[in-house]
Amino acid sequence: MKKLFISVLVLVFTSIVFLGQVQAQSRNVTVNLFLDDVLSSGGEGDGGTATGANEVNFEFLTEADYRLTKSQVISDQLRVLSTQNYDITVKALNPNFISPVSTLPLSILKLSTSPGGENTYGTAISPTTTEQTIFTNGVPTLAQSFDIKYEIEPNIALIEAAKELYSVELTFTFVAQ
Repeated sequence: MKKLFISVLVLVFTSIVFLGQVQAQSRNVTVNLFLDDVLSSGGEGDGGTATGANEVNFEFLTEADYRLTKSQVISDQLRVLSTQNYDITVKALNPNFISPVSTLPLSILKLSTSPGGENTYGTAISPTTTEQTIFTNGVPTLAQSFDIKYEIEPNIALIEAAKELYSVELTFTFVAQ
């Protein structure tokens, strides 16, 4: 019996010693995030798609149309998602408005921009075939919209031009600073 008691005592003591030495097991896991600079003009899934028109139409149908400044604001015409500061530039693909038989000087058009909903437009410029900055010092954003104001003042070129449709294509570009 003494042997049994000693065996049980040794077994209990050994269990206590080993139980005290059991340690928690752990594992380190590394989670990586690779962040790259993004500058997007707001395509599908990129901070939302701009809802403003892709075409701006001016009609000169009456005497008043030729005598008064015509202005159009296209709300949310541009939208940007950017992880860095940016500027917006514009340039024309042609040096003039073009019709099937004639041209009009691009200088008759003025445009300016305002951050969406602010209604505070920057200095108006006449587009050229060289990029010109129309908005500067944009800050990183998930979805900043921009309203574009287009203006045509009364001028003799409109009076003297052949009466038909004239067009020019403009390219707006978001440029990282």
